[in-house]
Amino acid sequence: MMNWQQWAVAILLLLCIVRIGWGIYAFFHRTKENGNPCANCVTGCDLKRLMDEKRAECSATKKEKKKKCCG
Repeated sequence: MMNWQQWAVAILLLLCIVRIGWGIYAFFHRTKENGNPCANCVTGCDLKRLMDEKRAECSATKKEKKKKCCG
């Protein structure tokens, strides 16, 4: 029969493997959810910059439409 210390070590190793696996899964899952490959980038990314500019243009267009509609 295994010693209780060996069981404790086995459980800790299992938890470490699960944690590493979860980190890898979360990294790839986040990228799919955001739809923006640069969402997790630390450094500047041209694609992220372009997407931010498009969002700003769209929000400005939406505001103009709201003003025309209500005013």
